[in-house]
Amino acid sequence: MFQVTTPQSSEDWQDYYQLRWQVLRAPWDQPRGSEQDDLEQESEHRFIKNNEGDVLAVARLHFNTQQQAQVRYMAVSDQHRGHRLGGRLLHELEKLAWHQNADELVLYARERALAFYERHGYKVLEKAHLAYGDIQHWKMVKQNPSEPGWFRHPDWTQILQDTWRESIPISDAMGIKVESYTDWQFSTRADLKANLNLHNSMFAGSIYSMATLTGWGATYLALKELNLEGDIVLADANIKYLKPLTTAPRATVCIAECDGKLEELETHGKAKYIVPVNVYDQDIVVAQFEGVFIVKR
Repeated sequence: MFQVTTPQSSEDWQDYYQLRWQVLRAPWDQPRGSEQDDLEQESEHRFIKNNEGDVLAVARLHFNTQQQAQVRYMAVSDQHRGHRLGGRLLHELEKLAWHQNADELVLYARERALAFYERHGYKVLEKAHLAYGDIQHWKMVKQNPSEPGWFRHPDWTQILQDTWRESIPISDAMGIKVESYTDWQFSTRADLKANLNLHNSMFAGSIYSMATLTGWGATYLALKELNLEGDIVLADANIKYLKPLTTAPRATVCIAECDGKLEELETHGKAKYIVPVNVYDQDIVVAQFEGVFIVKR
């Protein structure tokens, strides 16, 4: 998976601004240089490159006031749209803003991008400017959430967290929380101190439980994305323990690696969903889990 990074070399910066101009200015016959403004030096810049060094997506963050940050110049190359690059950039800029104690994020979205930003928790505030005479923009705002990692559909992740706490009380005792939900990944974290064995590492059973809940949560969110509802049960699972977990428990699901046809819930009354889960100690994989979940209408 390509990484979100900051331009460093002069070539990086040249390619960064080239894509920004190519996507956001050139189609409307705007000159080179119009893709920059007076805030470039005091802004945070992020981009995504492929393995060949080609810039695929760019975005910028700056602060209007101490409390308000603004996302601007979000651009993804035409050939790489639909690969969740915009979502990954937006996620990084949000983390920057929240970690610097911004109260809210603001942006001005083109009409065709409204649905994208709404999925990520932004609300339309008002109709804004008309660019180049025909591109309507809308002012959108997102307030600093109580859980900054709850990036995509924070209302869903709040319901999921509440469901765990109310229906599976042991999850609360273990300190299992939703860490992040994006359009490419779902992750959880746990309280190590609540799960220590006599060797000062995480109980194997706790690792298994954390992986199971993470897989269950990923299935729940996949159903929500399809506007479906059903009872989710773990039908089968296997886990491989690789190393002791002694520092910071995290579990992640790469959404693209999940397998199943949840749409069959409507046609057959049930569906199978296979969810691989990696459990980490900080950034080191310590266990690999694969759960087979059955959803019944």
